Amino acid sequence: MKLPYGYVLVGEKVNVHEEKADVVRSIFEYYLAGASLGKIVDMLFAKGILSPTGNPKWTRAAVDKLLANKKYIPIVGMKIYLDAQFEKDHRCNVDYDKVGHPRKAARYRSRIIKTILKGVVFTMSPFFEDVIERE
Repeated sequence: MKLPYGYVLVGEKVNVHEEKADVVRSIFEYYLAGASLGKIVDMLFAKGILSPTGNPKWTRAAVDKLLANKKYIPIVGMKIYLDAQFEKDHRCNVDYDKVGHPRKAARYRSRIIKTILKGVVFTMSPFFEDVIERE
């Protein structure tokens, strides 16, 4: 079993690794302060913090997955986690190549996918079930 970054197995019990948990908290903090995924990667590299795979440089995808992972709620708290999800939903997620052309329409997709079809909102998140019924 592979544990998420910030957790450690002690005997048969999963515990929070405080040093790595501080890194997770700082990633959420920087992101909510407005730092891009790339800026967070640069910050981690400048501080010499190894990636979950042991590489000296994190990837933007690794930081993005960390921010989206619900398993970090015990480390950062529900409010900060939900604030980060809200922030991810509202940021411009278009990635541009060196010439300035968009590579993809939405590189980092939100976990909450809404489709409006004939006035009905469908969603893949159970948190919005009562919202759908009211509309």
